[in-house]
Amino acid sequence: MSNNTSPIRKGDIVETRIESLAFGGRGIGRFEGLTLFVEGVVPGQTVRCEITKLKKRFGEARRTEIIDHAENEQTPACEYFGSCGGCLHQDIKYPAQSFWKGRQVCETLERIGKIPANTPGMGENALSSPLEYGYRNKMEFSFHGIDDSLKLGFKRRGSETEVINISSCPLLPAECTGIPALVRDYCARTGIGTYRHNRGGYWRKLVVRFSHHSGEMMIHLLTGPAKSHHAVKGLGKLLFENYPQLKSFVHSTRKGRADLATGERLISLTGQKFITETLTRADGTEINYRITPNAFFQTNSKGAEELYRKSVELAAPGPDDVVWDLFCGSGGIGMFMAKDVGRMIGIEVSEESVLSAKENAKLNGLENTQYIVGNLASAKGLPEDLPRPDMVIVDPPRSGVPEPSLQKLLELGPQKILYISCNPATLARDVAKMHEKYSLERFAAVDMFPHTAHVESIALLTKTG
Repeated sequence: MSNNTSPIRKGDIVETRIESLAFGGRGIGRFEGLTLFVEGVVPGQTVRCEITKLKKRFGEARRTEIIDHAENEQTPACEYFGSCGGCLHQDIKYPAQSFWKGRQVCETLERIGKIPANTPGMGENALSSPLEYGYRNKMEFSFHGIDDSLKLGFKRRGSETEVINISSCPLLPAECTGIPALVRDYCARTGIGTYRHNRGGYWRKLVVRFSHHSGEMMIHLLTGPAKSHHAVKGLGKLLFENYPQLKSFVHSTRKGRADLATGERLISLTGQKFITETLTRADGTEINYRITPNAFFQTNSKGAEELYRKSVELAAPGPDDVVWDLFCGSGGIGMFMAKDVGRMIGIEVSEESVLSAKENAKLNGLENTQYIVGNLASAKGLPEDLPRPDMVIVDPPRSGVPEPSLQKLLELGPQKILYISCNPATLARDVAKMHEKYSLERFAAVDMFPHTAHVESIALLTKTG
């Protein structure tokens, strides 16, 4: 027995009322003084659940039966909900999702970052996505199997390898319906297996991109490097015939074992080299972004407008400010803010992204921008005469700002740091590390991913003393 003060054992079925929603998507209940983290529940439900893990102060459980339903419960819109590893919260009404995500982020900042609860923005709901469904501009699908057993879809919840066949996803625009089924049927007829199926496998990933502004579509097929490229030739033609919005069909290979949807070598490109997405600033100005096959771009276009507008509002940049945009990608937030500042300098380790950012700046007529291939941590590639920043924007990966870069940022000492994060835990950790020199002045949570457990955060830190 894992808990000396409780008769509960692993495998027991217990009854609990779900009080709240923890970051990551599990519900929180109590049983005989033990905190339970329960999968597949909605706050307000009373459920029976099976204990799957026990520790001294908490347990983990899996819902087996709903006894009483919750006020904010709803019927999921997707037939794959519960088995697909994507959405966790389609059974929760969307306003309640925004409430719980805002609360989760604030609790994380209070607990890890020691941020006062009365900080402006704390305690507020996450800003809702303008679109609840059909909001994604990019979706990645995985292959698995061979011949009649070939599957194309999403990973099953809890599995690293098993794939669920899907024909469409309600998070993608309706214009993209049927693409996975068409591609799967074509690839199955070739008799060639997937990259993971055996060493001679071939099919790896399918990426669908869609511009919510122009309606343009890009489809990117990733395969292994095996000499089976002849099998792809007819697929592009079939897709162009069935999807008039398709402007670009790309085939690239990936040799690395990591299960990433990023091409390493371009094999062929039919049509345009990019599609264009457009975001509108609060003043009505449109900013255009050319999106290439491997480019990073915020997955929710309409949500990105909300995220970037709120970022500019919180940062309140001055017309003479010099701003450094770290992890700038293809321009992103920095390009959206460039018209409000004196000079915008983007720094990024990816040469492809920097080239794309330069093209985007030219496309938008932005003459006060500069994009550099470099790394703040090593100062590699950074010109010695680069003007010191009044503000630095950081939008790091989920792991947060790497320690060497964080130390360089503190040495740089800008007056403001605008930290955009997709992981509140690493945001809170980094804020705590900077607390001697910076304080979190304003904050906002933005829901860019309805029905999932993910949430974006914006934190404005100002220099103290």
